[in-house]
Amino acid sequence: MDRIDICLMKEMLLHAADTIIENEPYLTEIDTVIGDGDHGHGMKRGFSVLKKYLKETETSQIDSLCRETGLELLKSMGGASGVIFGTMFIGGAGCLPHGTEASLDQIAEYFVQGEQAIERRGRTKPGQKTMLDALMPAVSALKISAGNAEDMGTAFRKAAQAAWEGAQQSRILKGSVGRSKNFKEAAIGLPDPGAVSVSLIFKAFSETMEKEEAEK
Repeated sequence: MDRIDICLMKEMLLHAADTIIENEPYLTEIDTVIGDGDHGHGMKRGFSVLKKYLKETETSQIDSLCRETGLELLKSMGGASGVIFGTMFIGGAGCLPHGTEASLDQIAEYFVQGEQAIERRGRTKPGQKTMLDALMPAVSALKISAGNAEDMGTAFRKAAQAAWEGAQQSRILKGSVGRSKNFKEAAIGLPDPGAVSVSLIFKAFSETMEKEEAEK
């Protein structure tokens, strides 16, 4: 598979929503220790609204679908997480075609631009115990796969693995921005909740892709 059509993209987003909702207790547990305790609740709220939107709304252009995904998260989640995760999906939407499908090159650039938009907006970078510690490795993996002309399934498997590894690596980091900076050394040993959320999203994307490949 070398392209994603709008139907598959919607299925990927729906599975991501279900995965975030299912993992709300864990996200809340982590954030209760090294944050303000509302990350899991906010993510569940935002992705529940997104799930409803995706099920009730017909969109025929893949760029519009991704932009609207970000806007729904931005409107429903509130706070810093709403801005950050909304930007993740809005920031690179201009890289996607105003049509029914996108290539791996376009999808990879979409996520790269989203990641860079978060860096600019939050004045953050990887290594500061934020969601970027999972997002940056994931988008880098997608770009490498696109450059090597790998298929979509392989690309998202590698991106999901890179995101998971990045989230786990965030355990050893001391927070220097956001809420976790208030906990200093106490934050060491637990992964950043935002990084875990990114890891779960890419895991869901990969699982959807695997299911699609198995059914063909």
